[in-house]
Amino acid sequence: MRFIGPHVSIKENIALSVERAYGLGATGFAIFTKNQRIWSAPELKEADARAFKENMARYGFNPSSVLPHAGYLINPATPDPELREKSLALFTDEAQRTAALGLSVINIHPGAYKEGDPDDGLKRASSMIDEVLRRVPSIRIAIENTAGAGTITGSTFEELDKLLTFASEKDRIGFTLDTAHLFGSGYDVRNEAGKILDSFVSRFGKDKLFGMHLNDSKVPLASHKDRHESIGLGLIGKDAFMTIIHHSATDNIPLILETPDESRWKDEVKMLLEL
Repeated sequence: MRFIGPHVSIKENIALSVERAYGLGATGFAIFTKNQRIWSAPELKEADARAFKENMARYGFNPSSVLPHAGYLINPATPDPELREKSLALFTDEAQRTAALGLSVINIHPGAYKEGDPDDGLKRASSMIDEVLRRVPSIRIAIENTAGAGTITGSTFEELDKLLTFASEKDRIGFTLDTAHLFGSGYDVRNEAGKILDSFVSRFGKDKLFGMHLNDSKVPLASHKDRHESIGLGLIGKDAFMTIIHHSATDNIPLILETPDESRWKDEVKMLLEL
């Protein structure tokens, strides 16, 4: 089964996100579990969580087709004690919201280590992920690869491997691969998408790929920049996404569009489902 769809808005009520995804012809989707621009938000009401789950059933979405995205304020790799405390509290809250919605995986960026040894940043990120998993036993965490700008970590399979090695809760940790981030960090998705996925499976195993973000790129290979483009309009190109869609590693996992032009989402979903 192909679980394909965009990251949709939770504006007005989180249950409406399901309707929005359905209206775009999606078979999967992503959401934030709260306003991702603020540190604290009102508690998720039981009635809203129930309405979300009812809509999931009504519109035929499998819970495993949805990949919530943790807020960008969270920095698991940070060396700053105050920011670390706030990040842990927010990450825990969003993981709890994920569980309350009947979902089992939340996606997180590993963050920026800011200074010092990069491995120390990876260890801090793994430690925070472990703690959230201990606090919320019903969920799993997908660590998203990055483009590697500045001190942002997690841009190579070697760094992702270290994140997993440093963690204790390995069985509940996997990865989300973002195609634009791969391209930005130096993986030639345009010409070698199949080989890249083969390499991931060889290193980690197919079961460690919890989801993908399907984004074309506005910036060149190995630019270490993160600039998404609509599918087929960027420097990766449509053919690479056909290879990805048909690779066995992407069966039955969320394949999420984070492309910039919302007016193209319906057509992009249709195109990807028909590839």
